[in-house]
Amino acid sequence: MTHLITKALNLNARIYDRWARNNLAGVYAKIVELAGLRGDEKVLGVGCGTGNLDLMLAGFLEEGVVCAIDIAPKMIETATRKAKEWNYSIDYKVGSSISLPYQDEEFDVAFTCLIYHHLTYKSKEETLREIYRILKPGGKYVSCEFEAFPQDIFHRAFLRFTRDSGILHGLHPDRLIEQSGFKIEREMEGPSLLRHHCTKYRVLSKRNRLQRVIGEE
Repeated sequence: MTHLITKALNLNARIYDRWARNNLAGVYAKIVELAGLRGDEKVLGVGCGTGNLDLMLAGFLEEGVVCAIDIAPKMIETATRKAKEWNYSIDYKVGSSISLPYQDEEFDVAFTCLIYHHLTYKSKEETLREIYRILKPGGKYVSCEFEAFPQDIFHRAFLRFTRDSGILHGLHPDRLIEQSGFKIEREMEGPSLLRHHCTKYRVLSKRNRLQRVIGEE
């Protein structure tokens, strides 16, 4: 599951943190807005990076609980340090999105931001299945993820060397979302990052088993 780009981020957590603070603050604010939080929820950030979204959530959820997980230890180390500096209590863990170390139906809301381009197609399926599992009935999953990459010479060459990557199958495929048991409640275009990488915001809700059966008929 861990590709070269993930390893590079682990080695360059400070550089990534600076880039995220300069480029993703508006994205994080929009994700929080779309979640429609009351202020007392238990939420989970999956692939949390250096914790900038978690800090925003902790500031909003005065009576809630913020947990977050990332596969890169350096990212978690940076995020933990920042939470202490802000005097926020955020439960950070090092771990994988394909095997979340949490109980079934533990969280009200889950969040991701720009993680699916790191995952193989199989890992995308497993990640969505795990996020579905840890959400309470009717829980929300709010995300901002890359759409299909541009088909210019550079990206065609890049894709040639990433044959095991989910990039080849779409970054956050609608079919996988619905297959995993989620219903797309809302989606809207997000900002273009790195000049030409389009993103999309999505708000998903967890369907119960009866709703899934009816939806599949």
